[in-house]
Amino acid sequence: MHLVYLDDSGTDGNSSVALCGAVIVQPENFMLLENLHGSAMKVLPQEVWLNFQEFKGCELYQGIGAFKGVGEEERFKIIHTLLTAVMMEKLPFIYFAVDKQMLAKSPMGSANPLDVAFRMCALGIESWAQSMHDHAPGTIQLNFKDFFLCVMDDTDDKNLKQQLRSSYRNFRSKMQYNFSNPHNRLWHAHDDLYFGDSKESVGLQMADLCSYFVRRHLIGREDEQGFYKMFSAQVICAKTEPEWSIMKDMAKIHVPEPSR
Repeated sequence: MHLVYLDDSGTDGNSSVALCGAVIVQPENFMLLENLHGSAMKVLPQEVWLNFQEFKGCELYQGIGAFKGVGEEERFKIIHTLLTAVMMEKLPFIYFAVDKQMLAKSPMGSANPLDVAFRMCALGIESWAQSMHDHAPGTIQLNFKDFFLCVMDDTDDKNLKQQLRSSYRNFRSKMQYNFSNPHNRLWHAHDDLYFGDSKESVGLQMADLCSYFVRRHLIGREDEQGFYKMFSAQVICAKTEPEWSIMKDMAKIHVPEPSR
């Protein structure tokens, strides 16, 4: 079973784009990722590691918040190590990014941009799982090795947490394997959406960093260090139909690097 770590970026009032992204980790990769993570975090002063409550990629990159006072060299080394793990293991990063202004002008203008991005991202993860094995177009064929469990970065916003869980459960029906159920969309998904602590989870920290750098790229703020380019070949925009045909005018789309 794959582990899918999800995080958001740009959901505050200062960003024009709200993004939900997911790093997919194969079980056999997890030990290596955790070891790399442990090595990266050793560069932090112990008091910083012990005192911060939530990992935020933007704070690590900018040297603010929990990482205020930590030198740029140390901070960038952590980012480079974590993104190297994503690159080396070729971990897929699936995302959907909503242009908030375009959404507000649409018939769905009252919707929460993060919930919209989360729904599309979840459908994109399922499309990825189905693409891992052959099946006839328009049919569903399950392969248990491609099942996934979703872990979302925790939030103190109880209403938002309930909304995300409700969206997940709308797509992932009970009596999951009743193929006549037209409402079920997440055929390879575990029975519920779980929430984890980003301070303790290497997967959530990687999802946070990837979400942050993809959103920066989408709004035209490239990083001089090339962090985004390290994993850009693995970035996949969720384009599941029929939702994509409805949502594409509200989406911010990543353009893959040309093959060399």
